[in-house]
Amino acid sequence: MEFERTQHVGHYGVVLTLIHFTVGPGDAASLRTLKLPEISKGSYEVTRLLEETYDRMLAQGRPCRMVLAVSNRLSRKTADLLNDQRVRVGGVVSSLSGKAVSEVFGPLVGGMAGMFSGGKARQGIPTYHVGDVIVSIDAQVAGGIGPQRSSSALLLKNNGDG
Repeated sequence: MEFERTQHVGHYGVVLTLIHFTVGPGDAASLRTLKLPEISKGSYEVTRLLEETYDRMLAQGRPCRMVLAVSNRLSRKTADLLNDQRVRVGGVVSSLSGKAVSEVFGPLVGGMAGMFSGGKARQGIPTYHVGDVIVSIDAQVAGGIGPQRSSSALLLKNNGDG
């Protein structure tokens, strides 16, 4: 497999290294043993996710184009901005669902439904910390029943030791 690397600055200043490569039918087994310098910690989880994503594509002998995006370790400012976004999304979900339920069942039930749905929405969005690394995988196969695409993401937590 040949790897092509580019860098991209995303939302909130998150710097991503994009690694483009194509997995051929004979390369699938080597996904498990990939050594990427961008991922020092959590490489097992990343290679497992690459392998799962490739398997999900059901490439059946066709080349699978993959893009692995690996962020630099998050700074305090970036982590705070991402966490603020988490709170805003939860607030919007809470407000919209509370309003919709209160029109049918009244303001008390609407308020309770809004609090519940906002909390559930925030639970589904990860909390970011300094030193965390965001990993995203995008896979694409052409041919067969038509173009197929799949994406996966992973958050490698810092756990305070790096």
